[in-house]
Amino acid sequence: MSQFIETLEAALHTERKVALPSEDAILLQTQDKPGSERFFFRNFARCSFPANLYDQQGMCQIDTFGTDPKDAFPARMRMPQEATTGCAFVVADDRLYFLYDRVDRWSDAPDHLAFVAVRIDADRIAALADHASDLRLTKSEYLLLAHLMTGLDLKNAATLLGASYDTKRKQVQVIQDKLGVKTQTALLRALSVDITARILDEVLPTQQRNFETALVKRQFGKDVIVNMVTIGEGLEVPVWEFGARRGRPVLYFHSMLAPLVFHDDMSAILRNLGLRLMIVPRHFMGFDGLLDAETRLRKLTRALADTMDYLTDEPLICLGESAGVPWLAHFARHNPDLVSHVILAATPQLAAAHPMPEPDHAPTLFVEISNRLRRDARVIAGLTRVYNAISRVPMFAQKALAHMYRKSPADLACLEDLFRHPHLCEWLRLIANHATLASVDELTNLQRNWPKDLRALQCGVTFVHGIEDPISPIEDIRSVAKALPDAAFHAVENAGHLIFTQHFKDFVDHIATLARPAPSSPGRA
Repeated sequence: MSQFIETLEAALHTERKVALPSEDAILLQTQDKPGSERFFFRNFARCSFPANLYDQQGMCQIDTFGTDPKDAFPARMRMPQEATTGCAFVVADDRLYFLYDRVDRWSDAPDHLAFVAVRIDADRIAALADHASDLRLTKSEYLLLAHLMTGLDLKNAATLLGASYDTKRKQVQVIQDKLGVKTQTALLRALSVDITARILDEVLPTQQRNFETALVKRQFGKDVIVNMVTIGEGLEVPVWEFGARRGRPVLYFHSMLAPLVFHDDMSAILRNLGLRLMIVPRHFMGFDGLLDAETRLRKLTRALADTMDYLTDEPLICLGESAGVPWLAHFARHNPDLVSHVILAATPQLAAAHPMPEPDHAPTLFVEISNRLRRDARVIAGLTRVYNAISRVPMFAQKALAHMYRKSPADLACLEDLFRHPHLCEWLRLIANHATLASVDELTNLQRNWPKDLRALQCGVTFVHGIEDPISPIEDIRSVAKALPDAAFHAVENAGHLIFTQHFKDFVDHIATLARPAPSSPGRA
């Protein structure tokens, strides 16, 4: 390409005689970069961040002709050996770069490519900060932050920059104040997560963003941040974030129906209350082909704990809805240090094999199914096939759900409203087509002794249940709450099993109350 530009420039000067390069010379000059430029412009032309490609020897692949020399990418860069997650931050020529070496994500990537490099200038860091559109970092602040993001501690960063530790310690505090975070750890964690999510959301090929990611982005646009985190055992955990990026973290264990909440003003309400809602769409995790539901449960719990420890620096408020309750109970029991409070919405009726109190009425449809599942595991496979077949056809799905919730006016009204929009139908169809094991997991997980997990919890537990719930009779769940020490129970009028969607604002108002620090005693400072 550079030879072509030189030839073109020379041709424009008529007083100069130009000898056109031979075909062999052109091939010789480009043979070290086979297909790099075609691949780059096919996949990265629309990326809003400056990007480039590097080969296995660390050599830059795309010529930055015609640009200001200060904006040129380094001729050579290397991926740090300790970068086990595919992502790394490096500083070169006083600029911060994000490197991503999972080039196998692109089916058309040339074999010689090693990683993608994206430059993060000071103004882009400012743009990623929530509620800080007027943020400006000085060059000195930017360089210090860049070196800290590569993993250097403050002492070594100060030495590298030729400044005293005390000077740079004060400068970190200034940066923290500008970005609205309290600690250096929180500062670096928040920026690394934000930058990684924003860049990968732009550069990853569409087919690698997965159907569920494409759907949630189509539904919420810029109101959702999609993180892909690989820690610990190497399981890649998708985390969808809504609301305040620096808000109090709330981890939502979604229901069987869909992996999120259907509320038009969800993101705005969460932002106004200072809450950061995080959702892991467990239906689409894959689990590397592991077909044992108990193994998947343990694997997800461990990966989720590592991910939350990486994404947050304060205890979580965990919210579980319907079939998400057993998953939450297992997570909270095995990670008590990560959880400050548990809220259970539309708690499922207990399986017959694990009752807490004895119900004084005939078993519901759920308990009947549970009993059959325990007697014959083949029922799970049959139910899954039927459920998925119904979910693929919106008309059948609407009729089936209306029949299931027919005894709850609140649920029927909610379903009627949800089916006016395409999103619920799209999620039902997507789960049926691309997460066929999800229903097996959900039904199987409901049979395990998750009440034992609840009894082992040491944090606060709050039950919120709809009076009209046709799936889980309210008196059964009230008895469960009474059997747990210090558990709170709230019965909600005009609410059924879809209570979280029906009363979303009330839920998050309550969560925001839990998230506020307790007032100081009169005698304390």
